[in-house]
Amino acid sequence: MSEGKSNACTVADTGGGLSEWFHTWRFFFWLLGLVGLVMLFYAEENWRGEWAWERYKGEMRARGESSEPSAYVPPRVADDDNFTMTPTLQPLFEFIPGTQRWLQTNALANDQEFYARYLAASSFVQPKKGPRANSWARGPTDLLEWEAGFLQGTNAARHNRRVAVIETNFTAQQAAEGVLVALSDTDSTIEELRAASLRPHSRFNIRYQEDNPAGILLPHLSVVKHFSQVLQLRVAAELALAKTNAAFQDLNLMLFLVNACRDEPIVISQLVRFSLLHLALQSFAEGLDKWSEPQLAALEERFQRYDFCADTRRTLQAERVLFGSGMIDYVRRSPDKLRLLDQLGVTGQTQEPGYEIALVLIAAGPSGWLHLEQLNHSRLFEQALLPIIDLSKREIRPGESREAEAKLSGVKNQAPAVQVLRHRFFAELLLPELSNFAQKCAFAQTGADEAAIACALERYRLAQGQFPDSLKAVAPRFISQLAHDIINGKPLRYRHLNDNNYLLYSVGWNEIDDGGTAGTSKSGEGADLKEGDWVWSKLSH
Repeated sequence: MSEGKSNACTVADTGGGLSEWFHTWRFFFWLLGLVGLVMLFYAEENWRGEWAWERYKGEMRARGESSEPSAYVPPRVADDDNFTMTPTLQPLFEFIPGTQRWLQTNALANDQEFYARYLAASSFVQPKKGPRANSWARGPTDLLEWEAGFLQGTNAARHNRRVAVIETNFTAQQAAEGVLVALSDTDSTIEELRAASLRPHSRFNIRYQEDNPAGILLPHLSVVKHFSQVLQLRVAAELALAKTNAAFQDLNLMLFLVNACRDEPIVISQLVRFSLLHLALQSFAEGLDKWSEPQLAALEERFQRYDFCADTRRTLQAERVLFGSGMIDYVRRSPDKLRLLDQLGVTGQTQEPGYEIALVLIAAGPSGWLHLEQLNHSRLFEQALLPIIDLSKREIRPGESREAEAKLSGVKNQAPAVQVLRHRFFAELLLPELSNFAQKCAFAQTGADEAAIACALERYRLAQGQFPDSLKAVAPRFISQLAHDIINGKPLRYRHLNDNNYLLYSVGWNEIDDGGTAGTSKSGEGADLKEGDWVWSKLSH
């Protein structure tokens, strides 16, 4: 009997022990199960993201598009054939190996010095304000004001600008001479650039191999723009002194500089090109009734060679891979994503509630989510931005651009955490800045097209004594082919005003014929690209 009780107690004790053991370790099993589920979730999301991204890259290859950054990097060229290897420019991309420190620490400072006197004088020159007759060119450069600016830029007392203009009492010719004297310290650099421009290639040795795309340095862009700004003022002074051949040579160098960074697969490089073209169009417009027939023919041919539409579309495709997908890849590879995002300045770009949570989700989430970010970023490029430029019809469509802005706005209006969970965080971060890129391209291309036709019209006037009543009269004798309006594919509008002037215009971004009235920005200092027509007319002297 006692033995039976003992056995029963043993069984009871064993049962109690198992129960207690299970209750003690159940949290561990739950935790183990939870860890397993999390690991399974991460593995599945990583596989799903990578599979979807690889599948999309396959679709790109089927369309003849590359997802490899190297496909968009312009090939290196021999130094002797490269404009950018001229002594003034070469040091800009000579770095101490493995660093971003210049081999010559004063490399950029030397080029900034070229611009110093111009910059000091420009602070005393007020931008022209008021309605514009020409969308790309202001009125003639005020050389009296610039000469006063140069005088005050070297005057410690820095008297009132207007008083200086009155007291100098220069004629326009004297002011022009003074401007050229003030710029004479740039002569040797300009001649060096002019000689180098005869080389067959222009390829700045940008360090595309940088692991962090945001760390790629582009010091040459501001330097090249400074060259063009100085050249634009030189052209104005040379024209005032009837030095037309010298002005023509300087204008040709400006037009060369427009293409100096043409092959760079970087949006900011193309935007600088548009800016350089606008400076050149100002110089071209100021001399329009002074250029000889052969000079006009040469300028016309040069304007016709610009194809900003193809260049811009190629750059958009490169931007998608190099700086969109490339940046996301860089974040994905980082062992400390949260710190990297902070270093990249992402946290300072918005104050939206939940933004910090979004960054934590990116840092802690599966790496496959970043593949899905790449996928959605590329798809938005393909669906929203690339269709704006139709190369087959040579059109840039404002309607498509507005649809793209609406799509991008829809992404932007979502909460940051939702953007992460829908894998569109980087699309919202990187794409909105590109929404006006096509518009600026259309404006630049229209400027080049209308400038080429302006050359043909001026050649017609030199031959016939007046401007034609219709654009058809200039083709094919004075121009091989008339460009159409890039906005709608229809002929550009033309109206003969009198023997000395005309209106040539595109309907512009609003797609409405405003009768040749150019849009003017609210500040009154520039063109309004969204309103009014894009107009070319001769400047009033």
